[in-house]
Amino acid sequence: MPTGFVDRAKGKTIVSTQYQSQGGQFYGSSLDNITASASPNNTQAGAQLVNNSQNRITTVGTAGDSLRLPPAIAGASIVITNDATTNAANIWPSSAAQGGASGGDKINALGQNAAYSLTVASGVTIFYCFSAGTWRTK
Repeated sequence: MPTGFVDRAKGKTIVSTQYQSQGGQFYGSSLDNITASASPNNTQAGAQLVNNSQNRITTVGTAGDSLRLPPAIAGASIVITNDATTNAANIWPSSAAQGGASGGDKINALGQNAAYSLTVASGVTIFYCFSAGTWRTK
């Protein structure tokens, strides 16, 4: 009988730390007290990767400080809430170089590689993906 990591990992695709799928089902964990990346990293290239299924931002020092979603894979969902006292955080999709779709992922009707502004008033926001390359929000 086979044993070991190879057999336990069979059928799983690991996207990033604690963000994986098995048979189309996604599993993850939560991360609390996130500080959005400060300047000069408030760009898509420098934004901190959000790789947990539930995430709570508690510090956005300057409006536009950033986080980045993992590549948009059909069936994925990421929950982010901005509980900072002030300031909106930019949430970036992944670029093609970061594993996103050709030309880069997008969020809602925004263009590819364009940031989504997550305000404090937005409350809990769910980023979900029906088709590869595009995140939707609710």
